[in-house]
Amino acid sequence: MNHTSFKIAAAALAVASALSSTAYAGGFQLTEQSALALGRAYAGVGVDGTDVSGMYYNAATMTLHPGTQVQFGGVGVGMNLEYVDHQNPGEKNNGRDKEEIVPHGFISHQINDSTWVGLAITVPYGLATDYGEDWNRKDHGYKAEMTVINFNPNVAWKATDTLSIGAGLALQYVDAKFGVGYQTMTSTYEATDFTWGFNVGLMWQPVDSLRLGLSYRSETKHSTNGDVTINGSTGGALDGTYDASVTVSGPAWAMATAAWDVNDYLSLYATFRWADWSSFDSLQPNAPLLENKVEQLGKLNPTLPVIFNKMSNIENGWKDTYLMSVGYDLRVNSFWTLRGGIAYETSPIDDKTKRTAIIPDADRWWFAIGSSFHWTKDFQTDIGFAHLHGVHERSLYDSQTKEEIGRYRHLDAYLLGVQMQYRF
Repeated sequence: MNHTSFKIAAAALAVASALSSTAYAGGFQLTEQSALALGRAYAGVGVDGTDVSGMYYNAATMTLHPGTQVQFGGVGVGMNLEYVDHQNPGEKNNGRDKEEIVPHGFISHQINDSTWVGLAITVPYGLATDYGEDWNRKDHGYKAEMTVINFNPNVAWKATDTLSIGAGLALQYVDAKFGVGYQTMTSTYEATDFTWGFNVGLMWQPVDSLRLGLSYRSETKHSTNGDVTINGSTGGALDGTYDASVTVSGPAWAMATAAWDVNDYLSLYATFRWADWSSFDSLQPNAPLLENKVEQLGKLNPTLPVIFNKMSNIENGWKDTYLMSVGYDLRVNSFWTLRGGIAYETSPIDDKTKRTAIIPDADRWWFAIGSSFHWTKDFQTDIGFAHLHGVHERSLYDSQTKEEIGRYRHLDAYLLGVQMQYRF
């Protein structure tokens, strides 16, 4: 890799890193680390060999990319979380926050015939929901913001002509904010943290036209430290800001992928992913000074500890999830590639009565299309669009009576991704 090439690649990754430091993303687990793969609902991602973002999904797939390659771009996210209340006819709210961008940046470099190194800068998890502090269902949560920035150096080794192995170290920074309320009182928790995890993968290519991949990313447990702010308590007795901590886990996941180059014009792809969302059991800030104050005031007002417990403990009780997708690439000519895909992803919500407003998940369908434009043999741009449509059960329930109190008329996301790739 010559000196000029290195400076260009480093500048590109610096741009992606700057975007990452200010981004907020819709959803919690973000698959959107490639605008190109978005166009086929992430079917065959990595083993497709069409962009170097594959190192995030399976580091072993770097061996499909000769020389030095750099890529950066982003996926814009818009959401529609329209909620209709049953107990207050005509009352609606929408938890969508402003449209956001999920950025990504990658660089891959081939050292010799058998060894590759690379760096990925991504946003693998994120949240952005906001219903306003005056919402009458704020006991289910009224605001959430979370961004996880992932710095991920990787190495890949071509063990044989048919087998490649890869691994990486994930260094993550999280910035989180959660808001919940009850009657006139609100509680907002804000915190940051650094942690680390790892990823491993392998790719097997039994024949030139067929590639199979297996990969795994470890759980990343963020033991965040920050503060909790109380406003609107009776007589201002609890109002103030207190030191607090909470653990937020990004789940481990495993992925199996396949790519089949049918002929010079058509390739078919498939992905199956498991995510360990059962590890995300609850969100319960630990604030000793605040808890002691509640205990003392509770001697005069026995309802106060009950209200405080409602606000401070967000129970999830989630289960593992699965994503299944299939897609295709159609190489129309040397300039234009057309792609599409469809996917089905299961919801992590196990007990429907524990659904929160800040993460109102449901089973979802993905419908995706995209294109690549090869301007030269070394430079291309990619674009992808997907509509995520929530289906089946998607209601909110009273935490005490377990009765349905309202329903999400829409749980939809609209994703538009654009990126560039350059091969030195």
